[in-house]
Amino acid sequence: MKRIIALTVVIVVLIVGYTGAWFWGAGLITGYVKDLASEDGVTEPKVTCGNVYVGGFPFGYDVVCDKLASTLGDFTVSAGGLQASMQVYDWSHAIVFAKSPVSVADAFTGSQSRVDFDSLQASARLTGWRIGRVSLVVEKPVWNDTVLEDRLIAKADHLEAHLVDLANKYDAKAHLATVGQYAEIDNLNAPGFQINAGKTVFQGEATNLPDDVRTYDATLPKRWQQAGGQFQLVDFTGTDGDTHFDVTGNLNLDDQGRVGGQLKLNSKGVVERLRDMIPPQMQGLVLGAQAADGSYSQTLNIAAGVVFAGVVPTGVIPPLY
Repeated sequence: MKRIIALTVVIVVLIVGYTGAWFWGAGLITGYVKDLASEDGVTEPKVTCGNVYVGGFPFGYDVVCDKLASTLGDFTVSAGGLQASMQVYDWSHAIVFAKSPVSVADAFTGSQSRVDFDSLQASARLTGWRIGRVSLVVEKPVWNDTVLEDRLIAKADHLEAHLVDLANKYDAKAHLATVGQYAEIDNLNAPGFQINAGKTVFQGEATNLPDDVRTYDATLPKRWQQAGGQFQLVDFTGTDGDTHFDVTGNLNLDDQGRVGGQLKLNSKGVVERLRDMIPPQMQGLVLGAQAADGSYSQTLNIAAGVVFAGVVPTGVIPPLY
């Protein structure tokens, strides 16, 4: 009998202790979210919530922020609400859900737009402190300019984007990771670019990134350059009926933060659609000469931030630091 009583006492103590620890964690989360509202919105984003609620007891945390607004400089992003969920036993994995719509406003230019969607889900998983996988999946996104009235910019059936750790290229000794990128948009319609039922796929790879996300800040581009980081554009393609484009290449930074590298472009039907947007004297330089089958090809070389078509400079990319 004494053993049963002792076991009961131990169980009660464990339950009370666990419950106390859970509510302590919930308090920390609530305090952190509220602290975001005291940021200046200039050097750090200011995030406010109409209401903050932490649930999920006993095995997880579900953090709900209703009527979210985030301000950084002239930009303000607002959403109907946001929910982030994670398990108590696995803090390295988080899932985020957003409520439609999401609105973006730029006080400097006066631009305003809104994105509506059926669902938006993002997730992040760490391997240690290294990016394991970060994903975003949006169903039925519709993007409208809202300055005067709703004007459709673009809509699609499905959008997804992923960052994936390439474990076979991880340099544990140097603490450098390689991260692959993949994005896809299905059934894209953009009236301004005359795109109807288009599909686009992006695949890239960034090498020599620091393997600790806790160090990711404004100094990341410089540290990436110093580690010999390279970005490979494996493939960036878009199709819409007989119109298509394909871009491959590689990019890097010099010690002054200027972009260098090379891009190879192939397209058909793109020049005709963008004829009113690209000055005639630039069309051949940027997209190349037309072949007998109506396609265009061009190689753009980039040195110290200057973009060259052959030996002719066609543009300048500002330094990243």
